[in-house]
Amino acid sequence: MDNLDKFIKSVAWKFPKGYPDMNDSKDKAMLFELAENFMGEIIINEAQADYDTRIRKALDLKEGEKIPTCNTPLSLGDDFNLGGEDEKIWVKLYSTLPLKKDSEIPTAGAGKGEIATYWAFEYNVNRHNVTDSRKGEDPDLTIDGIGTEIKSYETSNITLGKFAGDKANIALLNSVIAILTLFSKFDEESDVTINAGNFKGRDILPAFEIMSMFEKNKQLRDIDAFEPLYKRVDALYSRLGLEPNASPQEGAAKLLKQILKTKLLKKPRMGKDVGYILNVSENGQGKFYTINDAVVDAIEVSNILDGVYVSSSELGMNFNKLFR
Repeated sequence: MDNLDKFIKSVAWKFPKGYPDMNDSKDKAMLFELAENFMGEIIINEAQADYDTRIRKALDLKEGEKIPTCNTPLSLGDDFNLGGEDEKIWVKLYSTLPLKKDSEIPTAGAGKGEIATYWAFEYNVNRHNVTDSRKGEDPDLTIDGIGTEIKSYETSNITLGKFAGDKANIALLNSVIAILTLFSKFDEESDVTINAGNFKGRDILPAFEIMSMFEKNKQLRDIDAFEPLYKRVDALYSRLGLEPNASPQEGAAKLLKQILKTKLLKKPRMGKDVGYILNVSENGQGKFYTINDAVVDAIEVSNILDGVYVSSSELGMNFNKLFR
């Protein structure tokens, strides 16, 4: 039996007929999705094997015992509330974390609820394909091909990863901070301590207050000495799609939303139209939050100013302020 035969045999149970029907568009799409994770003779990736091992240990399963099925039908994007035996299993798995490679030490890159979510969907009475995707800037899990970032109810801040690769928005930020730094030289009490790798959302608001003041002053625009400054301000407004009469709050919020959308496109969206953040609790509840550009655009100005930050060049967000 060659590797392809082994692969098809291993996933045949996932299909309604017990095998992939290549004349059925859904079966074909599902087979291609499963095939993306097929490498050599290893049927499931190493991380999934580790997850299964952690589940077996947490549930104290004996050799030969199967990992139990989650009998509560789950659908990606639909909120859930497990009960009965499913809830009991979830509670046992909720605090279980993946281990570091070749170690018995839990990895710091994972949070509560990840393995529980993996079990609830991968071993669900409804068929789902779940893979660990915690690498680079990708989300915690991929469920049926859609990126899903897991967040436990007791946490509010989510780190989305390093910000240094977002060169276009870093260039915009540096221009904004440069304007703030320039005018701080005329104020002895002003001390600019922020940079593109460390700031809170509201820290950039004073720069937009300065730019707004110049945008409204038509007389200064006609003075040659201010021409370089106006060119910089006009360029910033143009790149952000701001009207000349935009308020400082609108300007700062527009930049922060642009930064956030760029990062969320990778995590959890993985370059796709949509991704999810799944908020889970210890007692088996899960609430899905759809993540796309329209959702970010709809965030209120005050919330985006208070809900986005960069620390040690990592972009973070206060989930409760932005999406709840």
